[in-house]
Amino acid sequence: MSALGRLLRSFALRTALLTAFGVLGISALGLGLGWLRSSAALEEALDSTIRAEAELLIGEFQRFGMIGLTRAVEARTRDRTPSAILVQLRLPDGRPVAGSARLSGAPAGLRGFVTLRAPEGPVRTLGIGISNGFTLLVAAEFGAVLDTAATLATTLLAAGAVAVLIALGFGLFMARGLQLRLRRVSEAAEQVMRGDLARRLPLAGSADEFDRLAGTVNTLLDRQEALIEGMRQVTVDVAHDLRGPLSRLRQRLEAALARARDPNADSAAFEAALSELDTVLGTFTALLRIAQLEAGPPLPPQEAPVVDLSALVTTLAEAYAVVAEEAGKRLEVHIAPDQHVHGDAALLRQMLSNLMDNALMHGGQTLRVTLRAGPVLEVADDGPGVPPEERARVLRRFYRLDRSRGTPGSGLGLALVAAVAKLHGAAPVLSDAAPGLRVTVDLSGAKARS
Repeated sequence: MSALGRLLRSFALRTALLTAFGVLGISALGLGLGWLRSSAALEEALDSTIRAEAELLIGEFQRFGMIGLTRAVEARTRDRTPSAILVQLRLPDGRPVAGSARLSGAPAGLRGFVTLRAPEGPVRTLGIGISNGFTLLVAAEFGAVLDTAATLATTLLAAGAVAVLIALGFGLFMARGLQLRLRRVSEAAEQVMRGDLARRLPLAGSADEFDRLAGTVNTLLDRQEALIEGMRQVTVDVAHDLRGPLSRLRQRLEAALARARDPNADSAAFEAALSELDTVLGTFTALLRIAQLEAGPPLPPQEAPVVDLSALVTTLAEAYAVVAEEAGKRLEVHIAPDQHVHGDAALLRQMLSNLMDNALMHGGQTLRVTLRAGPVLEVADDGPGVPPEERARVLRRFYRLDRSRGTPGSGLGLALVAAVAKLHGAAPVLSDAAPGLRVTVDLSGAKARS
């Protein structure tokens, strides 16, 4: 489809045309109202002038009688200026006594204002009854008023036409700009659908609604790219990390099948095979648990159950104190009382267990567990720690430092910690314990209000 065809079918053009028609309608309404108001105002001004002249003539009649009034009417009739007032004095039967012949068409016994249509042009006429049945007619040219109103109407019409043209032109200009912006957005979206996950919607830099919408969509694309990249990485990591246990399992079973049956040897082979299977199943269980946690929304702060975090940490620390003692290590515990959060007690227990397992396995001789008011949970050790450039990576699934590859585990412990923390509106922060590693989880967002 040509650019003109797309423009003619665009919503933006329809909006521009609708705006232009709206301006046209408003202009037409304003034209009508303006003409009526201006005509009425000019007519009222002319009527005031006629009344004033009529009052002067009535004053002549009151001072000098009918003779004075007749002379005043004749004097007004001799006045040839273009703006002269027309007057006529009539007998009770309607015959003129003196005055302008242009008022001869006025009906007999006229009282009040009326507009007379005459060949020379319309005349605004006021009829006033005086003594003995005489009638005084006072009038003025009405054509100038109509011409002024027509001129005003023409001006308003021309202004309305110009406004419509400007609105239409501006609407077309805006429609063209909107079409270009939408086309760039559409092209970027098509590139993303074709597999270019790094492509983002363009921003105009104006911080308007379109830029804010594009920014929101770009954030969504960032998360989608991270999710797809994470899935790709998980697939690679699963294949890499499970290939070893499964290969060893196959080798053990092949070796058991190849040799002569020996109950003791077969039992040892089966136990080793079961151990390998337990490792594989444990990995899959952890992966499923992480996936479930990451797929779910954060727990609503006021709807989740209240957990006594101080009691939970105390109970778990007492259990791990025995484990640490058996491993020849020392556990230091500092717990602030009365720390409560909205959350899942089992998941919080799992998160703390993973942190303590990680510290016991990879740390030094001292393990420190601290629960500060906030609440803020902190687990630290005095081991070799994690280099700053590796701290974000160790929170990913299956990621392990080179020195840890010989130790038991699948590299999912800290990933599970991150998933549980996210579910509770927090994120683990890794820092230097000088020496060792410190993992801090700020749970103040899930704090239970007392």
